[in-house]
Amino acid sequence: MRVNVLKRLALATVVFTVVALGVVPGPVHASVIQTASGLSSVGTPVSLKAELAITGDTLTVTLENTSTVGSSAPNDLLSSYCFDIINSESVRPALTYVSATGDVWLAHESLADVLQTASADLKAVNAEDYTWQFKTFNAALTPFLGFGLGTVGNSTLTNSFNGNIVGGMDYSIYTGDVTTSNLQERLLVKGPVTFTFSGVSGFFESDISSSFVFGLGTAPDTLIPEPATMALLALGGLALLKRKRKS
Repeated sequence: MRVNVLKRLALATVVFTVVALGVVPGPVHASVIQTASGLSSVGTPVSLKAELAITGDTLTVTLENTSTVGSSAPNDLLSSYCFDIINSESVRPALTYVSATGDVWLAHESLADVLQTASADLKAVNAEDYTWQFKTFNAALTPFLGFGLGTVGNSTLTNSFNGNIVGGMDYSIYTGDVTTSNLQERLLVKGPVTFTFSGVSGFFESDISSSFVFGLGTAPDTLIPEPATMALLALGGLALLKRKRKS
């Protein structure tokens, strides 16, 4: 009995020593989820989701068309996403585009859509590739959103992609099963697309900006939230930050 008590005391001493040495856990990481909903330019209810996570030097961005109504036109497709990462010293990371993967489906108007390639490589390597391009935006142009991913020309955001870089609707993200001729025989992505980047060492999820925008369609035809709304949100966040600093 005395031996067992001594063993328990010794174990308790070891545990206490570890705590006393101050083994401080690293920063807790949790993904940042950005969502938006509204109507596409043809009146289809849409909802969209982006999830961003930082682990070490790696940034993961997952995009998904979460609309409960099936995509019926090019205008309903999730075709671009703009986001920003900036720390308290107003420094942005130098992101390197590593990979993009998602399930590619061949759309049929009168038949069930067919899975063409599971976990396909969707990273655009050349400027003329119609898969997912990545761009670091010019801070001198407005509206400025830091970074962008896209499959289509984008004339609405002046610092985003333009038609001679990417075009069409292929590899944009849809939902449901195609039943319309305007999406017939298109290679589209169903389910999430996961993008990875390197270059975020020293940055954390708290550095991910609350300003973002999803682009739908081929121009894109719809931006959600609209840049004006996004600007108001940013101004509201700035006012809140000022109030917090005063308190």
